[in-house]
Amino acid sequence: MTRRVLRAFRKDGNSNGGQGDLRLVRHKRDVYRRVADRMARLLAAPPEALRVALMRLCEEDDPRVFSPRDEEPVDETLVDRLREILVALTVIFEYIEGPYVRVVELVVRDGDKPVVYRNKTYADGLEVPHPVTEARIMDGETETRFTVYPPAPAEV
Repeated sequence: MTRRVLRAFRKDGNSNGGQGDLRLVRHKRDVYRRVADRMARLLAAPPEALRVALMRLCEEDDPRVFSPRDEEPVDETLVDRLREILVALTVIFEYIEGPYVRVVELVVRDGDKPVVYRNKTYADGLEVPHPVTEARIMDGETETRFTVYPPAPAEV
């Protein structure tokens, strides 16, 4: 039976600046961009502004994820609009004999019912974040989940 590793996507736990660190930063940037593009279709708002609002809502605190354009003030109305419809955002890395599959799972409210959007991409083992390869090598995990939203409580 596969044990699922639940970790907050926003906290990589690796502050030594190594390659694992940089791979996670690249994945974070790509996930926020893809989710913002999807949300732009749902909320009729600019993707860049939504990306920044999404990072605020998800309590992203890694400065390496932000671009110079992100220094502008966050549109709090967009943060509120996202909070109203976003139910959950999860990033799942699956290993199935070959490349890893990264699934970005987005759950939003559509009236009374949730709607799930999934975006799959493939990644070579050298491209996945360190916590994913570590779980695979050390524990034999074939699936690693990162909860992006709702944000996990801070670890003490």
